[in-house]
Amino acid sequence: MQAKETELFRASFRELVRELGMLSRKTIGTELSPLQSHILIELNQTEQGLGVTELANILCVEKSSISRTLKTLEKSELLSRKINPTDARSVTFSLTEKGESRLIEINQYANQFTAEALMLSSEVELQQLRSTVKNFTKALKNARKQREIQLNIRPIELKDNAEIAAVIRQSFIDNQIDHLEGVSLNDPSLHQLSEVYCTQGSGYWVIEIEGKVKGGVGIAPLLGAGEEYCELQKLYIESSLTGLGIGRKLINLAINKAIEYGYQYCYLESLNELSAAVDLYQSFGFKLLDKPVGSTGHNSCDIYMLKDLKS
Repeated sequence: MQAKETELFRASFRELVRELGMLSRKTIGTELSPLQSHILIELNQTEQGLGVTELANILCVEKSSISRTLKTLEKSELLSRKINPTDARSVTFSLTEKGESRLIEINQYANQFTAEALMLSSEVELQQLRSTVKNFTKALKNARKQREIQLNIRPIELKDNAEIAAVIRQSFIDNQIDHLEGVSLNDPSLHQLSEVYCTQGSGYWVIEIEGKVKGGVGIAPLLGAGEEYCELQKLYIESSLTGLGIGRKLINLAINKAIEYGYQYCYLESLNELSAAVDLYQSFGFKLLDKPVGSTGHNSCDIYMLKDLKS
């Protein structure tokens, strides 16, 4: 994504925040600040109460800010604290009756305001909006988590060969497909990927966390096809990182590199045992094919997909 397009997105989000009233202390019809209101909302989700650390993690706010805000809410008698009798350092907070009453007012005001805005959209637009908001919220969470674990993506180096080979091998074992022949696990070059992907029109990028390689993805010319075809190869990620959107990040990277290298089509092959990834590839514009393209040598693969990079 270009910097200008990113700036346009950020401008839209800033305007959205302003229109929601999130910069106002009277954001939802009370004298409470947005953070105070959100704390009441989250405390209403649990009967056991929540501590400072839990609230900080849920609301993505510094613990010091949460602590100060809790003291203010407690002083206003909107919440109460409970100290663990076996550990005085363990404190949880819950809504008081006054807090519950205030939350009802907040929700009524917010629901009315949101309903008035939603009435300006058709049902089709609302369905699209729900899907878009849900997907982008998930993307924001994953981007934050990737920052927290200090995810780094870089071109493969000679020192990475053994680690990425181990990640690929373990992925086949985890998916119970390590017995298959004619798959990338059995490629003679599996332990020399840094050398394989150093030719023109090729590249391999590894993901690294705390100095350890946890996965990667490659782009290379598609053997047996025209020079306008490349292949997305060896996309593997350590299973502990599943659900963080890292696969999406690697696919995006590979597609952008393929375009940068001048390819017009990007091809990939997969296995029925990994069919759950088909929806992911389709979301990036890959379309299912009836038969393979080129000569990858992976005769056990039974899923073939192609993306038109020109569109």
